[in-house]
Amino acid sequence: MEKSPIFIVGCDRSGTTLLRLMLIQSPILHIPQESMFVYLLERDPENYGDLTYPYQRWFLIRDLQTNPATPESFTFPIFNLTLEEAERAIFEVTPTHVSDAIEALFKASASKLNKQRWGDKSPRHVKYIPLLAESFPHAKFVHIIRDGRDVAISIRKAKWVSNNMQEAATYWKQRVKAGRLGGSTLSKDRYYEVYYEQLVYEPEKTLKELCQWLNLDYTAQMLEYYKGAQDRISEQHKSLFQLIDQPIDPSRVSAWKRSLSALEIADFESVAGDLLVELGYEITGLKIPLPVQAIRTLRNNLGPLSYKLRRFFSKI
Repeated sequence: MEKSPIFIVGCDRSGTTLLRLMLIQSPILHIPQESMFVYLLERDPENYGDLTYPYQRWFLIRDLQTNPATPESFTFPIFNLTLEEAERAIFEVTPTHVSDAIEALFKASASKLNKQRWGDKSPRHVKYIPLLAESFPHAKFVHIIRDGRDVAISIRKAKWVSNNMQEAATYWKQRVKAGRLGGSTLSKDRYYEVYYEQLVYEPEKTLKELCQWLNLDYTAQMLEYYKGAQDRISEQHKSLFQLIDQPIDPSRVSAWKRSLSALEIADFESVAGDLLVELGYEITGLKIPLPVQAIRTLRNNLGPLSYKLRRFFSKI
């Protein structure tokens, strides 16, 4: 039985949660809520010393307890483990590296549900594929990509960026490019790209192809992911997934055509149009009007000047 871990990555609001809910319908695969453990892998391993010593493992356990994914939350409940179960899982493997301890938690969490294979869904991990690939040498990475203009609508609604569409474009572009760059360092049997639009328009075909690549048996229940889906979303994130308990809605694809103004589209494409084209998305070719460009340039240039004038006159 294939037991290589599966990492679902991608820019936020690109369909990582949808894909997770589909794949965990498998009777053997468990993917808990966002773990956000990569910050521990970034640290110097020497921080924890020799993990073969019990007291060194205690330091690691202490840091693993707090989870930066959501404020005031703890990693062990996200793994559906009690503190005692988490401690036991880590102590039993006698880890020699931080990744060994992290994997022990995932395996214990999966075992508790009688599942044999584990995965992780943390969008932010899209920027750390090389580090994760080195730490988990048998892992497979699924990078889900969505039209950035639709992503921009969603992340703006979630207030993760300002109303500035160029800022949203930069946010999306940086994450997608980081994921593709990281994926380019891996072999084809370790990195796979799936498009949100394909998943929505042809869910069965797309899932079957993905499952074949993952060496995971496809089940029809994957298309019924929405049944009880709210129970598999953390309380902190439920407001972001109000439609997750409904079947796939193809009308949500290309929502930017109805929701964004011509100027907003031009702003996005001025920053990320090249990546949209690279990914096979059609662009409008809309340009930022010259008067708007002139006003923005004037505003940007006057900004520092007006600040200096205010400081000058305040001294008079």
